[in-house]
Amino acid sequence: MQGTALGAAIVAAGIAIYGLAYLGTSRKRAEERERLSTSRGSKGYSPDRLDMRPVKPSKFFYNMALIFVGVVFIGSAAGTGIPSGQGMSLDQFQEMPGRIWSYLVGMSQGVFQVPGEDARGDWSTAFEAMLESVAIAWIGTIIGAVLSLPCGILAARNLSPLALYIPMRFILSVIRAVPEIVFAVALFIPLLGVGPAAMGGAMAGAFALGISSIGTLSKLISEAIEGVDPGPVEAARASGATQVQVIRWAVLPQAMPEVLAIWLYRFEVNIRASAILGALGAGGIGRLIAPPNGLFGRSPYDWEAIGITFVVIIAITMVVDQISGFVRHRVIHGKRVRQKKQKKPGDDAPTDGPKAAAVPV
Repeated sequence: MQGTALGAAIVAAGIAIYGLAYLGTSRKRAEERERLSTSRGSKGYSPDRLDMRPVKPSKFFYNMALIFVGVVFIGSAAGTGIPSGQGMSLDQFQEMPGRIWSYLVGMSQGVFQVPGEDARGDWSTAFEAMLESVAIAWIGTIIGAVLSLPCGILAARNLSPLALYIPMRFILSVIRAVPEIVFAVALFIPLLGVGPAAMGGAMAGAFALGISSIGTLSKLISEAIEGVDPGPVEAARASGATQVQVIRWAVLPQAMPEVLAIWLYRFEVNIRASAILGALGAGGIGRLIAPPNGLFGRSPYDWEAIGITFVVIIAITMVVDQISGFVRHRVIHGKRVRQKKQKKPGDDAPTDGPKAAAVPV
């Protein structure tokens, strides 16, 4: 209630201030018009409208938009309980930089220490859990890739009739509207189990990522198919090819490089999403961090183990991103091979060896 009243007061004050500013601009225009009319009645030079002094344009609507954004922010802060002291207070804001520094120091001590028995156990546990997350993401990506290709073909307007196009688009929109967290918590964890791989939680996370990937991948694949060159498609149909043959020989050769790049990018996204699902009990690295049994469920926090876990997450994620990026670039742009330079007629000069030029394939 207090936040709403404060926001209403700010809006009223802003309207009053900028309304007066707008009226002031209108008054300047009127004075300028009066000056010109007076000058025309005098002898000698008579200025016209092109000689009017430029008036600074009004920023009324721009400033009102800024006020609106501020009001929405204040209302949102009121909803989180900050003004009433129920959420984060100003003292906690002031203490935040110092706390962040102390947390970073604690995590750095765990990463850069001489690995003893406990540290080696933390490193080993983090690597095993992160590799489990990568496996979850890989299985989820394979499930999504296998199912998204036929769904993307059915959702492409240039290949499917309306009787298939409209229902498929609707189904894919429904799948995209449901987050993978909902699939995991509401469907697959109750069916397959919760916890690490031995208890079924990892497979629950993989299926949740796979089903959630279908909606996004199918939409992107359908857009890639709709953007192919229509010439080969028309040529194949004119030669009497069936719809399956048109897709196989005229559409997929054009769209597959982009489709493969989309699949690889989704694999990178699924690695990050698997860590979030692990915090809910779907296996992976997230189960090491999330309370009540993870690192953030202990009191006090074991910042050294948390630092080791974060470093493992960042390192493996960066390695996978680099490999995936290299493969994507190779798929889209092709391989650069070296061809021998052809010898020109009459060129008998000795050379040290065959020269080659790099050309993309």
